[in-house]
Amino acid sequence: MSNKKYYFSGWEFDCNQDTIKHDSQPNVQKLEPQLAALLRLLIENRKQVLSKAQLNEALWPNTVVEENSVYQILTKLRKKLADPPKQSNIIRTFPKKGYQFIAELEEENTRKQSIVKELSTKRHFKLSTWLIVLLATFSAIAYYSTKQPSTNETTYISKELTTDLGLESWPTPHPENGSYLYIKDEHQLKLTNDNQNTKIIFTSKNRLFYPAWSDSGNQIAFWQFDGDYCQLSVLNVITEELTLSSKKSCDYLERIIWLNTNQVVALFRQNGISAPYQYNIDTDKFIQIPLLLNKDEYLKTAVKAWQDELYYVVIDGNYNSRLIDSNGNTNLKWQHPVKFAAFDKKSQRLIINDKSKHTGLKSVGVDGNIQPIIKTAQGIFSSIATSTDGDIYATAENWQVNIKDKNDLPIFSSTTLDYLPVSNILGETAFMSRRDGFCQIYLYQNEKVQQLSHFDNYDTVKFVQWSPDLQLILTNRDNSAYIYNRQGLVQTFPLSTNILPTSFGWLSNKKVYSFDGKFLRYYHFTGERSAEFILNANFVHYQYNSQTWWLFKEDNLYSVNGELLNEQGMDKRISLNLKQRKNISDVRIINKHIYWKSRHKNRDYIWQYSTLKASIVLMKTGKFIWSYDINAKDEMTTAIKENIEGNIYLFSKE
Repeated sequence: MSNKKYYFSGWEFDCNQDTIKHDSQPNVQKLEPQLAALLRLLIENRKQVLSKAQLNEALWPNTVVEENSVYQILTKLRKKLADPPKQSNIIRTFPKKGYQFIAELEEENTRKQSIVKELSTKRHFKLSTWLIVLLATFSAIAYYSTKQPSTNETTYISKELTTDLGLESWPTPHPENGSYLYIKDEHQLKLTNDNQNTKIIFTSKNRLFYPAWSDSGNQIAFWQFDGDYCQLSVLNVITEELTLSSKKSCDYLERIIWLNTNQVVALFRQNGISAPYQYNIDTDKFIQIPLLLNKDEYLKTAVKAWQDELYYVVIDGNYNSRLIDSNGNTNLKWQHPVKFAAFDKKSQRLIINDKSKHTGLKSVGVDGNIQPIIKTAQGIFSSIATSTDGDIYATAENWQVNIKDKNDLPIFSSTTLDYLPVSNILGETAFMSRRDGFCQIYLYQNEKVQQLSHFDNYDTVKFVQWSPDLQLILTNRDNSAYIYNRQGLVQTFPLSTNILPTSFGWLSNKKVYSFDGKFLRYYHFTGERSAEFILNANFVHYQYNSQTWWLFKEDNLYSVNGELLNEQGMDKRISLNLKQRKNISDVRIINKHIYWKSRHKNRDYIWQYSTLKASIVLMKTGKFIWSYDINAKDEMTTAIKENIEGNIYLFSKE
């Protein structure tokens, strides 16, 4: 790393410290490792245009990254430098070619002489001016093709409504005027009026979800969630009175839709199952709305659409979606999972995500006619809403995944969707990634990444494990087993369960086990089931080198000797508190230690149980610990989702 400092456009960039400081600002800003690396790379190669491929190779050598990784960190860097892409004075975009650093570098002495002059001429220049420039000049045009005649093609103009660092989400336009609501960093409810002035109208220590205007625009409903319980809140914007519902036990929150001034339909999830409830504000009563679903279907979201009727989106076990009414009648079908939906009253068309789930939107007519309308390169769409004028408000979200060593120091950063890394004593790591939108298996060896699977379906991978002899890699895809060697797939067979297994792993080099929360089953490598019995436990893990079962059951951790698990021989090892036993996953056994991850009230915990000391130690806690790995020296590496960015975009029709 160069020790040199660079000076440009009023900025000082310290390569050694990864910091930037502007002459008009008193504070030094610390850059994320990838942002600092990108800025240094652009500066030191400023005489040439660097292509996306060149930047990918320099920033992520020998690594497969998703297509828009460079764009995401470049967007963050531009925000840090207050350098809007349409009026850039520092980093210029050359369409279809790449990017170039265009600011003039200054010598330190020359810079010091110019600072006094700059301060005198820019004394009254405010940071808000930069924000106005960003809001007024950021626009991009997205075209869509359609099955309708070309005369019906619509052009959407994109405008970035929010530019602050952090997460702005769940935009909700007012039904009559040009204002809109959104949630800022999960805990603030903000209102932006038609003059683009923003104020905080509600703050809570609880997480806030899904704000919704009433049809009159005089009331706002939204969720508050503390990790175990949720409350539906109603804010009267005229009197600023807040009505709170009784607390409901819930796992997660979904949409709120107003029926009238006193009733809403609210969706939330209990014990992993989503359901709609009609809530009466005056009586504080939640009444579950019965839905006629097929056996393998679950409720995803709801939308008020044609003729102001309420419709529900349900998804089946093959990830196909249906739009049904309250009587269970099918109105529309799609061969992909629909994650969110909004209704454009002006064109009488439904707005949903396309097959990519998160990067594209399409509109659907009542007759099923489909028109692709919008693609995003800013990350992924996480929520959408529509105004009475047919404009689309959407949150585009992206993040940084920081890989940290045993001392919690960053050693690598990326924007990829990598999960479940498992390393072996040969230094190889197998992992799952959603880089192409689907769960794929990768192998890192000899400083190169090789893709072992090539699927185009939405099956979920929850487990990745090396065989005892390190020759094979075991994974699941939904409720099927897939086994790979270092060249690719060698074996697959269905598991005898209709749900995803909660525990899955190797019994030996030729046998595997699966536990779905009720049945523990043994399988030969060929897929033949060799044993099955009912087991009362929350999570199980088999330690094949000592032929020991470890059971997380109710409030305790137990062990049982022998490959054939016999509950009569269970030995209680230690009691677990709520944080230690809630939502257990990713069990690892290294040397004489057992590691596992738990999740409670929106925080992740990694625990270590010592079989010698019979004690539990908290190794790591954080808000978004996506995954972790342990080497033979009991040293931990974690992958943590940090630096979350989410901006609200307005897509308006020309």
